[in-house]
Amino acid sequence: MNKLTSIFRRLRLGEKFKHQYSCHPDFDIKRGTDRCTIIWKGKAIADIAFAHTLRHQYTGTCFTVATGPSLAEVNLKQLAAFETISLNCAIKKFKDADLNPTHCIIVDRRVFENQWACVRDSILSGANCFFSYVGLSRICEREPELLQHGNIFLIESISRKFGVPRISKTDLLKEAANDAEIFLDAKFPELCRAVGYSTNLKKGLFSGKTVATWATQLAPALGYQQNFIIGMDLGGTGKKHFYADGNHAPPDFMRDYEPYIRVCFEQAKRASLAIGFEVYNLSKDSTLPHEIIPKITIEQALDLAKVHHQK
Repeated sequence: MNKLTSIFRRLRLGEKFKHQYSCHPDFDIKRGTDRCTIIWKGKAIADIAFAHTLRHQYTGTCFTVATGPSLAEVNLKQLAAFETISLNCAIKKFKDADLNPTHCIIVDRRVFENQWACVRDSILSGANCFFSYVGLSRICEREPELLQHGNIFLIESISRKFGVPRISKTDLLKEAANDAEIFLDAKFPELCRAVGYSTNLKKGLFSGKTVATWATQLAPALGYQQNFIIGMDLGGTGKKHFYADGNHAPPDFMRDYEPYIRVCFEQAKRASLAIGFEVYNLSKDSTLPHEIIPKITIEQALDLAKVHHQK
């Protein structure tokens, strides 16, 4: 797309649809109640379900696998008996262990653009793949036949939905004021479109600058009562991912931690106490303190998971 065409497209979309700028101009979504039709170059090429169609379809315990450096030290085979959520390129670790995750979340545009094998392997693993609309656009550009596998779900932010004007901060604050499914920090009203916690997949989730915040909201929405998060170092063990192959620039968690990441997890703690689910951090050197999300070892997590399974 040349520069002039790009400028014209941005003007046509306007400020309220600014969140769609990153999508290919030949990409479109026709929204239904529970499913959407993916349009590519004027043709309907796939039917994709929204994430909320899997609401409360699961129960018990899940292990979320993030991509921090500490993941390199984890033997994933210990999780073979449990349901799992792979975040971004954690699928590499699953493949090395000859395991398939139950679910995958990829919402980082850079993964779709620079780590294509992770996208492809996630879909081909058979896991429920929760992808962003920008991710779906990239799949259309690169390998649209992957959309036919039937295991891809559109997951969206509370303030950025394809084909829907972006809600203003004022309107979101009004809507959330008496909504028991939305948790916001009153000290940061200016960040209300990105920082918070949502228990309702249909309303959308808060992005919080890291895919781990998506998983923390998704797990209980799917029905899990326990969520153990592995590899969520958040800069506590350095900037690189556990695989560090050079194709994907490491995130600067220390820049985003205050207030985005910290406040999202504080709201996750509030939600866990209000609704009654458990979330634990298995990265002992994680930047996120024990007081917000309890830190335990993987051995303690496995013991808790076994006890929960026996109830």
